[in-house]
Amino acid sequence: MTIEEVKSDLKQIRYYYAHEKEFEGAIRIIGESAIKEKLELYNTWIRSAPSQLYYTYLSLYVHFNSQTVAAEDMECSVGHVKRLNRELCEFFQKETAA
Repeated sequence: MTIEEVKSDLKQIRYYYAHEKEFEGAIRIIGESAIKEKLELYNTWIRSAPSQLYYTYLSLYVHFNSQTVAAEDMECSVGHVKRLNRELCEFFQKETAA
């Protein structure tokens, strides 16, 4: 999987968590979205990540924070969050190859 594909998956995951209540409510009407399989896969992978990457995933993709908010929460610069996010994408890329 390429970095671009990982980024695309992460955008979908972020969108899901931003609208989680709607997705969960739609299960009764439409059925479960295929994004749930990706969520489970990425959530499994992140459990073995270093703690900073784990928290970056949680903040940016699960809690739907901006990089600025994540930087404030982590008490670091936005540039550092950008670096962590790049490392996170590389981590997931390696996990897909394993």
